[in-house]
Amino acid sequence: MMDESFIPMPVPAAVAELVRQIWEKALGAAPGPGADFFACGGDSLAALAVSTEVAQATRLVVPLDWLYAHPCLDDAVAALVSAPAAGRTPVSVQPRSGEHPLSFQQEGLLRVIGHVGGAHRYQGAYAVILPSSVDTGRLRDAVGALDSRHPMLSARIVQGHDGSAQVASGTGPVLQQTAVSAQLAAQAVDDWAADAISLDGPLVRMGLIGPADERRLVLAAHQMVMDPWSWGLLLRDIAALYADAGVGGGPRLAYTDYSRWQREHLVGPRFEEHLRFWRQLVAEYRAEGVPLPVMPQPLPAAGPAARLPVEVPGPVAEALRAVAKSVEASVFEVLLALFHLAVGRWAGVDDVLVGSATANRTLPGLEEVVGFFVNGRFTRSRLDEATSAFELVEQVRAAWRSVDAHRELHLEKTLFDLGVPDAVNVKFSLNTIPTLTDLPYVEGVRLRAAPVAPVPSARRHVSVGLSPAGRGLAGALTYRTDLLQKNEASALIEGFGQVLQNAAADPAARIRLAD
Repeated sequence: MMDESFIPMPVPAAVAELVRQIWEKALGAAPGPGADFFACGGDSLAALAVSTEVAQATRLVVPLDWLYAHPCLDDAVAALVSAPAAGRTPVSVQPRSGEHPLSFQQEGLLRVIGHVGGAHRYQGAYAVILPSSVDTGRLRDAVGALDSRHPMLSARIVQGHDGSAQVASGTGPVLQQTAVSAQLAAQAVDDWAADAISLDGPLVRMGLIGPADERRLVLAAHQMVMDPWSWGLLLRDIAALYADAGVGGGPRLAYTDYSRWQREHLVGPRFEEHLRFWRQLVAEYRAEGVPLPVMPQPLPAAGPAARLPVEVPGPVAEALRAVAKSVEASVFEVLLALFHLAVGRWAGVDDVLVGSATANRTLPGLEEVVGFFVNGRFTRSRLDEATSAFELVEQVRAAWRSVDAHRELHLEKTLFDLGVPDAVNVKFSLNTIPTLTDLPYVEGVRLRAAPVAPVPSARRHVSVGLSPAGRGLAGALTYRTDLLQKNEASALIEGFGQVLQNAAADPAARIRLAD
């Protein structure tokens, strides 16, 4: 059998056309030779999708900062062709039996869980509405076959001889069925998903809930073993296995391969280099993070939370897309910069630290692996050094991209290692997850996402998450009710909306640090 590492790379012309096609798929429009990926609307998740697809198609280890270092199409292709060996050591396949080390993400989360105690649960839930014609037996068989493809579905966190470790038991989730009326289905899904998931019990559950003509396939999972990208992967596999129980395939790598790669590759001077970068970035920042109107002492590490809606109207969102294009930034980078300004005004500070999520599937083969890859990073802005929205976007864009080469160290682990576990208390995310954008078909009908109530607690004091909604954006602000009043959280939403409107109307106008 031919070693995949020796599969011939396509000739340069073929590489150029391949990259162009993948860019077009990700951006929704044909790019010209000098097109800038981020100016055309690309963001970090789209960059991940493009990089992994290019790596898979060319068999190259695409460098972590490939699109950030070479955002123009011609330059990106030239970088691939001229430096085919660039990148990091690839992830290798290891035996799946026995104990495996935790990834940095898992280690960081385990330390957070110990830090917050029972004040917040790190679990998520997802649901889709199935066609009425779905055969329950075939669906059950499809779910039962998943663990052979994705060992993290049967993973357990255990105490090993060198500390905590993970073990795949080989026994994945069994489809649990609950028949309820259509009127009670939504509440039944929320109640089922809200049951606590313990680290010493099954970390993944799957259920079939609702009446026969509108059943919901629901997954509840501990964050230790699954991120949102993974749910989309599972849906694709369920659809494929439902259609053909004998279908082959499945990822070559497992999450345990990735965690072992981290422990073997990111050590010694390389680890210290990453940690030194983060230490300099957070130097002399407030250990408690962005100041709130009232900062109780001691400050609880987590607590109860509530959500308020956030909307960005279509005309404002489109104007901000034009701003992004004019400064060769992604829409996310523009929104993040303006969120920095809104938070600074709200808190009355000109030095702002904001955390954000990133998918972090940075090596070939990981794009199809179920596991906890999602990572966080933080950007720091000096608002008094920017005179306009244009300048602030340029500052935050540079800060975001400088972080990219150091994002392999998990945010939570890094903060604990630096002795400031609570410094990032404000978060902003733009959520466009490719695996959840186009859900697969079952019985000739496209699956439809169904809402599931989130866990009613939070670690961050304030977090805003937005997603595309027609021409505009929509999402929610989650705030800690033990630290903030509803009117205080609403004030941040109103301030953010005003900042967005002002920047959309005149991004070159002088910005004010106070209303």
